[in-house]
This record gives sequence, structure tokens and C-alpha cells, in this order.
Amino acid sequence: MISIASRVSEIIEAREQLKKAELERRRAEVFARLPRVREIERRLDATGLSLINSVLDGSCEPEEAVRRIMAENRAANAERLRLLRENGYDEDYIEPRVVCEKCGDKGYVRGSVCSCVQAELNKRLLSDANLSEKLSGQTFESFRFDCYSDEPDPNFGFSPLKNIKSVYALCLDFAENFRSTDKNLFFTGGCGLGKTFLSSAIVNRLAAEGEDVLYISANSLFPILEALHFNRETSDENRYLVSHADDCALLVLDDLGAEFVTPFTTAELFRIINDRLLNNRKTIISTNLSLDEMRDRYSERICSRITGGYEIVGFFGEDIRKKLKMEG
Repeated sequence: MISIASRVSEIIEAREQLKKAELERRRAEVFARLPRVREIERRLDATGLSLINSVLDGSCEPEEAVRRIMAENRAANAERLRLLRENGYDEDYIEPRVVCEKCGDKGYVRGSVCSCVQAELNKRLLSDANLSEKLSGQTFESFRFDCYSDEPDPNFGFSPLKNIKSVYALCLDFAENFRSTDKNLFFTGGCGLGKTFLSSAIVNRLAAEGEDVLYISANSLFPILEALHFNRETSDENRYLVSHADDCALLVLDDLGAEFVTPFTTAELFRIINDRLLNNRKTIISTNLSLDEMRDRYSERICSRITGGYEIVGFFGEDIRKKLKMEG
């Protein structure tokens, strides 16, 4: 995987290239419209050579040559600025411009990544997180508790609202203490109860803080893994997704159980769970299946790794998506 430091370097280099291209565009525009400004620029650029020639040919003493050339440069620069102003340009229109005054476009302030670069880094990390446009809007701040019933469920002894408040607090704590926590989360429950929403909220929060995260559905990941394993043609993007799934700081594997289960997918699921546990890389698995159904569909070995290495987080209540759709 590309390191954060490499990503920061890419952002700084890309910004410098954009600045250079924009400067060249502005200069070409002015020079085409005002050829005299081009002549002045060329004269100013040749100052050093002119000074050397004046001294070498013995036409004047070095001090006199410096005074004369400096006076000529001041006059030429004044003419250039006058021409720019008179034609509606800012005086610095054909000069390099600093994008960020805070870091001077160096990308760092006192050894730390500048906020200007961090903002772009966060955008890239969020893009790499693989969230759809809809999921990128699912945040802790936009979560709605009013969709959950406050009536106690006879099967659990407490209400869906009380449960989701507890689950929400757990997810928020996971995101806020991501670097120090040793938790992995296993979300289980029926459709439309908030599993995907809270998974997305965690991903959005961590990506905004510069963490390397990936969100992907089981139905998307396993066909890619199968294509690579059997040497079928696949895109570079898919190869990157697989590498990212192995190495990212947090993998969210959503909707496990919706994929077509084969011995291959079962083996790959165990590999992903086991490898990430062994390498202390955190994972969130979301599924509509219960643990018993997981055991029947996959294997005892997978369920054993989940119960031993994950915190089991249960969701219950009415289908929130249906409820919201009915509200219209």
C-alpha cells in the first residue's frame, strides 16, 4: 500500500505542477496581448549576463555597472507594472502565486502536515475508502434515533431505541479511539436496522482523520478475489482493491452472506479474518445472518475466529429503510 507520507508528497508535487501550468497559462495570455511585457521580462532575465558583459568588456567599473543595471531594471519593472495595471491585470498576475500562506506551499508546518494538504489527503482517503455517494453522507451527526421504537421488545427485554443508543455509543467510541482500541466489530441483525449506516459513519469519520480505510460489500469483493485467483482478466482498480483489503488499517466487509458461497469464498473469508487478526488490522463485518446461520453457511472455524476476535453487536427492531420510505 502507498504510505501516507508518499501520498502527501504526491499532493505537494501535483499542486506544484498545477501552479506551474497555471503560471505558464497566465504568462502566455499576457505576452500574446502585450508583447512589450515579454520584452521587459526577457531584459530582466538577462540582467546577470548584461552585468558580466559590462565588466568583462571594461566599459565601466563593477560598482558603476551594478548601479546602472539596477536603475534600468527599476525603470523596466515600473513600466511592466504600469502596462499590467492599465490593461486590467493584477501586478502579480505573471508571478508565481502561493496557494497556502500557512505553509508557503511546502506542505508542512513545524514538522506536521499542513491543513491545506491534510484536506486534500482526506479527500483521497475517502475516495479510496470506496464509499458510494449515498454512503458518504451517512455520518454520526446525521444518524436518526427517532426512527427506532421505544417499546420494549419481549425477546430482548428492552427497546430497539435503547439498544441502538448503546450500539451508537460503541461505534462512536470505536471511531474516536481507533488508534488505541483492539476491537473488531461483528454487526448482526435484520435488514434496514442501521448496520450499514453506522459502518459508513465510522469509515467517514476515520477517513476524515487521515486513516487508511476500505468499505466493500462481500458481493463485490469475493468475485474479484475469485477472478484474480483463477487468472481471469480483471482491472488494475480491482487489483488495488484486493491489496487495499489486505493492508488497510480498517476493512469494513458489508452484507456478508449476500454473496454466492462456495468452498473458495469460505476459504478466502477465513484467510481475510485470520490474516487481519494476526496482523492487528481492524475489521468490521456486517451481516443479516446470526452466528448459528454463519456456522451453517460457512464453517465452525470461521465462527470460532469471529467469537474469539470480534465484539458481537446485535441490531433489532423494525426495518428503518421501509419506515423512512413510508414517511416519504
